[in-house]
Amino acid sequence: MSDFFSVLDYKFQDFVDAIVKTTKIHDDQRTRGVVSKIGILSGHYINFQIPHNLVVVGDIHGDFVALEKIMEGINFKDFLKNESNILIFLGDYIDRGAYSIEVLLFLCKLKILYPGNVFLLRGNHESYDRFPFSSYDFYSNLVNKVGKPIDTLYNNTILPFFESLFLFCEISGFSILTHGGLPVIENPLFFRNYKSHLSNSLENNALLEEILWNDPRDLPDNKSWSFSNRGLGKYFGIDVTNMWLSNTGCKFLLRGHEPCRGYKLIHENKVLTIFSSKAPYPKFESSYLKISQKEIVEINGDGSSISQYVHIV
Repeated sequence: MSDFFSVLDYKFQDFVDAIVKTTKIHDDQRTRGVVSKIGILSGHYINFQIPHNLVVVGDIHGDFVALEKIMEGINFKDFLKNESNILIFLGDYIDRGAYSIEVLLFLCKLKILYPGNVFLLRGNHESYDRFPFSSYDFYSNLVNKVGKPIDTLYNNTILPFFESLFLFCEISGFSILTHGGLPVIENPLFFRNYKSHLSNSLENNALLEEILWNDPRDLPDNKSWSFSNRGLGKYFGIDVTNMWLSNTGCKFLLRGHEPCRGYKLIHENKVLTIFSSKAPYPKFESSYLKISQKEIVEINGDGSSISQYVHIV
């Protein structure tokens, strides 16, 4: 095992320091508006040119074993030597699994060492303060680890880190990437300036909720959307998917949020769900997407072949 994975044996101050450094990197990247030689950033929206190689990782939920297997599977140290290779995590790093703190520490170390290659999107589990839900255990994990009240640490360090995470990513001509799904947009004029709306999505709670919580569904009677059984967000139909893809020039939505057998396709194979947590979900599988620039350019728009680039671990 690489010494990089020594996060299983760490001092808690290492975790705090890594969180602070990563938040500062995110803030600095927003100030510059450039995240790499192939990526530009506006607020919480990132736009990339097609990378030489792309890896996308779904929900981890404290499953450090699955994360380790994925990182070893992509040979991450070699992969990240080239700044035109991009590694994107889709959010939900915490809760349910046994190693939420360790997962965050590892991901922050990655971001610190490879700030132009590694990008952390925000999941609904990193947004409990805005949209509370019943299965949030990260706060209690921190209390157990520190052994004393952590309100100051949580409010002044952890929450600013969560707020700094990116929300919406677009790889030009290829894919939209979010944690949850596509917002239901009633007014088509939204797309005249959609990048500006997305860059400011942190200030728009309705838009933020849908980015973090929405799920794709095959809806009856040509419905565009319906209320979600989650109690937050919406179910969006293929009309919403087609509207977003048409207006952005992308072929796919890559997203996490839903446990599955590693991955699943819906909406005429235009929406790919990637799930990367195994331990808290023994009935499901852990996976990641790895695809090259050549494969991105050649892939069919109907998505019939995108699943061949998904790897089960």
